[in-house]
Amino acid sequence: MRTELYELYDRNLGRKLEECFINEAYELMLKKEDSLDQYINDFKIENNEPNNVLGKYLYEDKEIVIYPQSIINSNNPEYKNKQLAALETIRHEIEHARNLKTIEEGRKDIESKVLRSSLKDYVIDHNIEYSLDYGKDDLISLRMKIVENYETNPGERIAEIKAWKYLVNLLKNKRKTEDLLIARSMLYYSYIRGYKNNKYHLESPTFDFLLKTGMFHDLLFLKRDFEKKDYCFNTRIMYGLPISYNEQKDKALQKVKLKRRTKMY
Repeated sequence: MRTELYELYDRNLGRKLEECFINEAYELMLKKEDSLDQYINDFKIENNEPNNVLGKYLYEDKEIVIYPQSIINSNNPEYKNKQLAALETIRHEIEHARNLKTIEEGRKDIESKVLRSSLKDYVIDHNIEYSLDYGKDDLISLRMKIVENYETNPGERIAEIKAWKYLVNLLKNKRKTEDLLIARSMLYYSYIRGYKNNKYHLESPTFDFLLKTGMFHDLLFLKRDFEKKDYCFNTRIMYGLPISYNEQKDKALQKVKLKRRTKMY
């Protein structure tokens, strides 16, 4: 079934990326996101980002900012289709708003636990959860450590995975096209993001994030939780928990419907 968003995307393929496309794509995505109304106060398009950042979600202001010139200037091969890049960027920032909603709901599931760690500075500053490792006087130091460990940040991983899953679903009828292959490839890379081979096992990106940001009690509690519960592969790879070499090599590819001989981006 061809959705309004797909029709918009299809009409604009090969054209210069324009603000009207970004605005309309955002509006179409938000049509089915009523639950996020109080987590997105504004949507802005700006072109003065000096660090080649494609988009931002500002947690304090609950605003999404998109930088189209950074998208146009990006040399990443997965972003050679600028409309696809823009859709992923918009969706990624929407998923950050959803992450904040999950955190503020105060649930006890695994997603809520890892997301609270990914935004521990926000959680502490807004009295959502008490920290045994940090207090409000330590927030500047904590924020710096969180920024330094961007690659393994579970909140970033979750937003990226969900954004590419959304695009795979959007493009699923474009079988055997480069766009769908790119989306599936990027979904695969999003799933394995942060897993590192230390010659003995694959290091968990979420465990590594907690260790390097000094959230030692969060790490201890999460490891105890992991040891008690038999989390399935889908849960473990989604939230950056330990997986095996074989799971990374085979099951992750199967999950995104790719084969090892497939050329990936």
